[in-house]
Amino acid sequence: MATTLVATTEATFARQILRADCPVLVCFGVRTCPARRALLPILTRIAVAFQGQLRVATVLLDDAPLLAEQYGIVASPTLGVFHHGERQGQVVGFIPEGLVQVLAEEVCHGAVSGDTRWSPCEERFETAVIIPLLAQWEFTVERQVPCALPSHPTAQRGRIDLLVYDHPSRPPVTLIESKRQIRHAQDLQQAVRQAATYAHALALASFVIAAPRGLWIYRYGDAGAVCERHFTSLALHQTPELPRHLLLQLRAGGAAA
Repeated sequence: MATTLVATTEATFARQILRADCPVLVCFGVRTCPARRALLPILTRIAVAFQGQLRVATVLLDDAPLLAEQYGIVASPTLGVFHHGERQGQVVGFIPEGLVQVLAEEVCHGAVSGDTRWSPCEERFETAVIIPLLAQWEFTVERQVPCALPSHPTAQRGRIDLLVYDHPSRPPVTLIESKRQIRHAQDLQQAVRQAATYAHALALASFVIAAPRGLWIYRYGDAGAVCERHFTSLALHQTPELPRHLLLQLRAGGAAA
């Protein structure tokens, strides 16, 4: 099996993808798409790592309008999983390398099925993406930290997904509420309400909502929660240090530029 990306066209799609004797991960995208270009080296490494278990292919939608119409591809890039001639899952947009790795592992174990949008469980997302990113920032983290909510009428206790530190002797820098998906504004609002409750209980100046689509960084204070910046997953891939600087700035009482 090839250890490089298989360039597939409308003429070769049936042979290379639908009749393949193993699962296939296909990247559909347009030639000028920056997110597609950023995915290509990641997919090349995945092809090498999963040699013999998974084929990784690319389709240029510029030259394959019939495939785009047949499979309802409306965004670049879109990752599609195919096996036994059927599409068995898809991911729309750029996702970090750690999540492409998780997707490939689940495909090889037969855990991806049904023509629906794939997303990892929160724990795997944290382990594959958020924890390595925090380590890159030289931050440490506690997971599933109990947190009393004194404002709740029953003194309910919650659990913070990730509590983030830059030094053992200092208070936390921030907390992270991780979500499997943020598809709609309502999903984000619900996550913000939960994270703001924890930030209030711990007197933190910020909190973060994390999902495969990226990070939302919020300032928290007397005025409530204010979104300072949304970093897409592609922006995090290209400039991974910017969120770190913003979080430290918020803790120090500064404002985002």
